[in-house]
Amino acid sequence: MKRLTQYLIASLLLSLIPLSGKAQQNAFEQFRQKAGDYSTIYSGKVATAYTRAIYANHPYWETDAFRNGTLSYQGRVYTNVMLRYDLYQNILNILTEKRATIDVDRRKVDYFILNGVRFVPEEEGYRMMLHEGEHLQLNGKVKCVFGNDIIDGTSSFRNFERKEQYTLTIDGVSYEVKKKNAFIKRFPEHKKALKRYVKEQRLDFKEHRREAFTALARYAESLIKSE
Repeated sequence: MKRLTQYLIASLLLSLIPLSGKAQQNAFEQFRQKAGDYSTIYSGKVATAYTRAIYANHPYWETDAFRNGTLSYQGRVYTNVMLRYDLYQNILNILTEKRATIDVDRRKVDYFILNGVRFVPEEEGYRMMLHEGEHLQLNGKVKCVFGNDIIDGTSSFRNFERKEQYTLTIDGVSYEVKKKNAFIKRFPEHKKALKRYVKEQRLDFKEHRREAFTALARYAESLIKSE
């Protein structure tokens, strides 16, 4: 009788083990579904903070605010993530649900999209893929370096300066384009049409270079296709 009782107790305990494991697995799966398995992209180190007590401005692309974007990380696409690109350190920042700012491992990034612009990783930072057409491609790079310090009374602040570079590729041959004329001269057969487009659209190559070059590249592509 005693042995029978021990056997029944042991059987009951054994029957509970797989149920406990299954319950734990279900709980973990529910957590992953709720979090979207974002813990993978939140695994980097805490990002650098730039205090206004030291710096006169910020080194981020367009704005120091986090914005809704898309991140492709190790082949998986994450949408509706809060991103910010640090141009000085060439690092992408991501904001977690707990409001922590984390550096994203560039080695595992396929691309990310911010404000409609797709960035792809390279040896140092990321490159903007502005137009990826059949006949021509346009990409850009923004670099951030320290300029002269800004003096305000008795205080001195570090100052970030940005430098933009744009590259036009036609039939596998790449050209650096600094001004609109450098771009237009690569299409002698469409020179008049491109100049007219710049004037009609009032493209601003001083204050809005990226948008202007992108629009011109798309129009040049349409002219080539219509030949």
